[in-house]
Amino acid sequence: RREMRPFGVQVSIIEPGGFRTSMIDPEPLVKSLRCLWERLPAETQAAYGPQYPERCAKPIVLAHRLSSSRLCPVTDAMTHALLSRCPRSRYAAGWDARLVFLPLSYCPAWLSDTI
Repeated sequence: RREMRPFGVQVSIIEPGGFRTSMIDPEPLVKSLRCLWERLPAETQAAYGPQYPERCAKPIVLAHRLSSSRLCPVTDAMTHALLSRCPRSRYAAGWDARLVFLPLSYCPAWLSDTI
């Protein structure tokens, strides 16, 4: 965004939260995770432990369950950014983007990494 300013290009960043799209569909993600896990050498699997794939799958399924299927917050942000006379520099679309990601972006890196 800042790199384009000298060229007279105004960029708005749209930061969507989790939305129920095929990108976060847990079935193919978990299937890919298990496929990759099976291709790892036995010593690597032992280092991570046998429960690692299931521990990774739980947050994927939870994220999908908590996501909204209504994409209008994202499309509304895009519409505003494109058609507004004075678009904002940042748009947080979705409840999780507003309650988690936006405040987290103001935290120091060490704190956001810890969280």
